[in-house]
Amino acid sequence: MLNEPVVGKSFFGRDEILSILEKRVNALKAGYRQNVALTGQMLSGKSSILRQFLCTLRDASLVPVYIEVVEEPFLSFADKFIATLLYNYLISCGHKAQNDLPNLIEISEKLIPHTVSAIKKVKGEISRKGYTDAYRKLFNLTSILRQETGKSCIVILDEFHNLESFRIKKPYLHFGKVIMIQKGTMYVVSSSQKNTIRKILSEKLALLYGNFEILEVSGFDNNTAGAFLKEKLHGFALSQNHMDYLIDFTDGNPFYLDVISRKINEIVNSQKLTSVDEYVIVEAFISLIYNASGTISQYFTNNIMNLLEKRLRKDYLGILIALASGFNRLNDIAKWFNRKNNGGFSEKLKQLIELDMVYKNGVFYEVHDKVFKFWLKTVHHKKKTSLVDDVVNRQNDFKNEVRNDIFDYLRESHKNIIERIGELFLLFNGEIVEIEKKRRKLPRFIKIEVHKYENYEGLTTYQEPGKYWVCEIWRNKIDETAISDFIEHCHPMRDKVTKKICIALGGIETNALLLAKEKNIWVWNLNNLNDLLRLYKRHNLIYK
Repeated sequence: MLNEPVVGKSFFGRDEILSILEKRVNALKAGYRQNVALTGQMLSGKSSILRQFLCTLRDASLVPVYIEVVEEPFLSFADKFIATLLYNYLISCGHKAQNDLPNLIEISEKLIPHTVSAIKKVKGEISRKGYTDAYRKLFNLTSILRQETGKSCIVILDEFHNLESFRIKKPYLHFGKVIMIQKGTMYVVSSSQKNTIRKILSEKLALLYGNFEILEVSGFDNNTAGAFLKEKLHGFALSQNHMDYLIDFTDGNPFYLDVISRKINEIVNSQKLTSVDEYVIVEAFISLIYNASGTISQYFTNNIMNLLEKRLRKDYLGILIALASGFNRLNDIAKWFNRKNNGGFSEKLKQLIELDMVYKNGVFYEVHDKVFKFWLKTVHHKKKTSLVDDVVNRQNDFKNEVRNDIFDYLRESHKNIIERIGELFLLFNGEIVEIEKKRRKLPRFIKIEVHKYENYEGLTTYQEPGKYWVCEIWRNKIDETAISDFIEHCHPMRDKVTKKICIALGGIETNALLLAKEKNIWVWNLNNLNDLLRLYKRHNLIYK
């Protein structure tokens, strides 16, 4: 397996999500069931979170049932479900259990005869090829176990969308009917196909949509990613700038941070170095991303083969490469292909969005995975378009691409935060974007004024004579007083201010956010700001 889930001492961060799961378990024990859905990109750490959650679940009144749903015959899934249910039930009672289904059934029959009788009915339905009835009865086993023992079950279905592979008619409809009446079973589902699972929950499980709390699993936040790198590269000198570059490059993705830090360790130890500098980072990227045998390169190649149908692969890859090269609007994509109109691209982009390879924000399209985007542009595209297969020169070109990327990041990071935000505002040219699920038009600004105050900084951005936006940038957490002061500051020029913005780099208190919304103040957090920087082809702001 490319990346085995990590648990115990190897597990890192994710305290907020684990805390929510713990609260939901406590609520289940108190009689209130709330199901949870984890969604996020592949290799974002969902399985590790679920395994760590299981490891911390030490309660004899609960029976956990963790199943990784894969494309396999329904019989195999059913056997795994039954075996896991019985195994963990026996463990919860202090009995020894073996990883053998006939043995588990034999031992359990003396303790939970009603549940085992129901299991035999499931097996009977399968033997008669009554898969739909067997499917319904399988998920109902947890209710029978609870009636018989008083123990509630927590069923975890990793890669939940693969239930469709069992060729059962309307699998989510039957699943929904069963769990709707199960008040003593909590379900935690996860999927790497973000659009697919949201569609399943909102359409195929529409009646249960509110019963699933959706938790987004993305990369580590900046502080956690920094702590992760410090731990993995302990004993080697790594400058803050280069650490922040790696966080920006990987978007805090734990898989990329892990394999890159492992490779850096390998290089530093083999060459008896004491510090991690640009040379080491470049060498690590060559080994992992440029070389066809590299872990990251192989992952991307396999992804392309698995996700893109052969007959469509060339067209879709062409669009992905255009996006990776910075052509991220429909008209820009048409220019990349030397087309006068953008006809036909929208449907292909829609399909790439369905595959979770691309996302849309307003008029912009972006490749989800920043490392994949870099590989498409600097490795895959260069290799496919090279007239002469000059391996040495192509590797040197890649080295220069990495060095230039590091240089660009360091140049941007050395600027003041307010300078970077001001430059971002000057890139606006009437584009539509989406921030916090609301579509907004970003007008063209002709001039910007910078203001520095004791506790914050400000920008006045002029659209046209007599009309402007006012923006305040707060590094510390924003409270109600700060919002009240902002309102008072804007009051004398209220007829000329078309938009008021607070950029909350250090977060914002709940009451302050409510007040801001009431007074029509647009609040951007660090993620919102970085989303915009990315759309306008700028590096992330790494603020801790």
